Amino acid sequence: MHKGNEGDTSALYVWNGFSLFWGTSFRTDPHLHNTLQLVFDIDRCFKLKDATSDWTAYPAAIIRDGHLHQLDSCGSIQLFIYLDRDSHYAKELGNRYLSRSGIAGLHHPKLSCLSTKFFKELLVKSDCETLLKGCQFILQTLLDSPPPKALDDRIKRAIAYIGNAPDKQFKVKAIADHICLSESRLRHLFKEQIGQPIQNFVLWMKVVDSLNLVLKGRPIGQTALDTGFWDSSHMNRSYKELLGVAPGKIKAFEKELKIVACGRGNLHLLRTEITTSWDPNQIKKTIEI
Repeated sequence: MHKGNEGDTSALYVWNGFSLFWGTSFRTDPHLHNTLQLVFDIDRCFKLKDATSDWTAYPAAIIRDGHLHQLDSCGSIQLFIYLDRDSHYAKELGNRYLSRSGIAGLHHPKLSCLSTKFFKELLVKSDCETLLKGCQFILQTLLDSPPPKALDDRIKRAIAYIGNAPDKQFKVKAIADHICLSESRLRHLFKEQIGQPIQNFVLWMKVVDSLNLVLKGRPIGQTALDTGFWDSSHMNRSYKELLGVAPGKIKAFEKELKIVACGRGNLHLLRTEITTSWDPNQIKKTIEI
């Protein structure tokens, strides 16, 4: 079995506020994430341990954000869902399954409906829409929650307006005027339904649009101008702030990990810290995507 922090085969799919990763045949060093993590084994069980516990086998588990741990795939395949720790899903799952512990097994009575066949069929799908629906079904099952409500038509129109503008050079008032709302009402409604301020959403859209061009090999300077940044320095600052990595390093990440941006909404920062021991201050390597 391959030992290390990367599986033999792996892929990361990113949506607005959460991501899906799958991989096989690895055993990690002690590390932590800035996201809440759900882990599901496809065939049998994996093992987890932290600073205060020995290796324990789980078919499914939840790990609190910022909690130092190790994982051994035991030669099996795992599906990971990483949730923005400030999201509704992460807070609800944390409250339900994690009381004072950093790691807990997922023992929901409805998990039996998430069979091995369900996960295997999910992994062979490569389109973002099918994977998104699968992830939402998993989260709704764990929380006994109904499907999310549809967005207000005015917010849909606002998002379409933002998405269709090639360089994103406009003020919030222009969006409000387009959908016949006051600027203050738009700001309130957008944050209520999307979960982030509209100006942040616009910046994320610039990053996503430019990320697609960077992955295709477009020069940084030209990409910055084409997607609404003031210049390449502005684009670099925005990437480091939102993604934790400069755009010039994106291609290097792509060589190690298949990255698929599945939506034109915001991507949350996925940060992993690998340590030399169980001391979280002894950081050997930090990976940010």
